Amino acid sequence: MSALLEVREVTKAYRIKKGLFGRRFFYALKGVSVDINKSEILGVVGESGSGKTTLGKIVLRLEEPTQGKVLFRGEDVFRLGKVYTRKVSVVFQDPRSSLNPRMKVREILEEPLLVHGIDNREDKVRKAMERVQLPVDFLERKPEDLSGGQRQRVAIARAIILKPELIVADEPTASLDVSVQLEILGLFMGLRDEGISFLFITHDIRVVERIADRVAVIYGGMLMELGSKEKVLKEPLHPYTKFLLSNVPVRHPRERKEEDYREVIYEVPERGCPFAPRCPSYMEECSESVRRVQVDGRSVNCNLY
Repeated sequence: MSALLEVREVTKAYRIKKGLFGRRFFYALKGVSVDINKSEILGVVGESGSGKTTLGKIVLRLEEPTQGKVLFRGEDVFRLGKVYTRKVSVVFQDPRSSLNPRMKVREILEEPLLVHGIDNREDKVRKAMERVQLPVDFLERKPEDLSGGQRQRVAIARAIILKPELIVADEPTASLDVSVQLEILGLFMGLRDEGISFLFITHDIRVVERIADRVAVIYGGMLMELGSKEKVLKEPLHPYTKFLLSNVPVRHPRERKEEDYREVIYEVPERGCPFAPRCPSYMEECSESVRRVQVDGRSVNCNLY
């Protein structure tokens, strides 16, 4: 059975200035390949600037890849029409900026239904509110009259109102209090159980540990490691995955582990492994090329294997 979504060797390069007259390419993504199955949450984790959001934008067709393809049920997403926006939806990080402050909640939820010419809008709006556990009388309120968690529930209601098969969630809990985060994550997992798949983008390993089925670790635009949550988080193979896990807050100071990672200011190298300048296991070949291998049921880009 083929995957719901397939990202195949996707590269995204931007031409930027170098000096007065020079130009060079900045690679936001370098040959990234991931897939998402039905009713699966793929957690994409990495530091700010690692390429996570660029990947999400390409899946949403907000950006086009320089190279590679994105397939939805085997079809190139950039050749699909408006139907793709019914099948794939999005939840952004900050509902204050993603929800129109001048519109009532009812209007926000009705908008995608109007765009796609769908009838029985009142019934669908009420069911969406019920699914995200918001009172129906909130329909007459504006986003400014709601709390942060309530606004994000409205954003989720908008995302599911067309009954999508895939949702791209870009740091959807980053601006929320911890208790509210748990409620929103529980809502996402419930939607997963109902058949919706997720590309869940976050910088927080703890969120990935709670919600993801599989984990993709990205750094410098390159996929470092991809595998099941249990294997990637409990037995990491790539030095960058180990670095991320070493920075997760521990319950007690005695659980801290000292790691020899170099913290330097540098530009991501155009060739080789982007993590090479910081890696304690650096080898000379890492500056020129990276091997992609299958180890213990997961994909790893690292010359150690």
